[in-house]
Amino acid sequence: MSVNLIQSIKEESHPFHKQEGVDALVSKVKNETLVLLGESSHGTSEFYKIRAELSKKLITEKGFMYIAVEGDWPACHQINNYIKGYDDTFSNTREVLASFHRWPTWMWANEEMIELIDWLKDYNSNKPNDKKVGFYGIDVYSLWESIDEIIAYLEKIQSPQIEIAKKAFSCFEPFNRRPEKYGLSASFYGEDCLNEVTKLLTEIILNKLTISDSEDSLNLEVNTMITANAENYYRTMVVNDNESWNIRETGIW
Repeated sequence: MSVNLIQSIKEESHPFHKQEGVDALVSKVKNETLVLLGESSHGTSEFYKIRAELSKKLITEKGFMYIAVEGDWPACHQINNYIKGYDDTFSNTREVLASFHRWPTWMWANEEMIELIDWLKDYNSNKPNDKKVGFYGIDVYSLWESIDEIIAYLEKIQSPQIEIAKKAFSCFEPFNRRPEKYGLSASFYGEDCLNEVTKLLTEIILNKLTISDSEDSLNLEVNTMITANAENYYRTMVVNDNESWNIRETGIW
């Protein structure tokens, strides 16, 4: 390690001592619209607790309105609805966290997250809908889960677009929800579902439904974008690992 690098670390780094460290970090946030908390250590209790405290102070002192995590949109949207009081399906936070089915479930379904979610629900309880803090997932792995969400919602509102969604689902059905099987088949045998997901995405985006609840509209559109991006990711990862990471890093947007 060079002397210059060591000197730079000494000059730019700051000791972190519990609450004083949290206060010092938050005080550095001025007019930023995004704050990236990073991923120092997946699954480390202390890091999760510190990240939770940082999130609380960014919300209460700096006015931030949502938390976006490296998690699947459908499962995170269950948390979002729970903390905003939009859905009474779950009676407690442990039940909500059971929505995380795909490995690694421990990344978000853990004891440290329970306290943060309980805090978010309490914080939102006396806020109007447009002032409630949201919780969203921005990863692209949830191909089948997102299709499930699309079909369930389109059936609920009896949309004519349901047949297009079911056709897309039926294309993926032979792969038994195993992305590696789909990736191999799409990459080496030309048996992909690109046309089906492209048509579904086009239908949803260009023929936006009249939905009274903006969260329902957002949920439908994002799940459709995830379906398209996840198909691209799984199809690409077999033959071009570098490009597949680029697809993932561009996220659901």
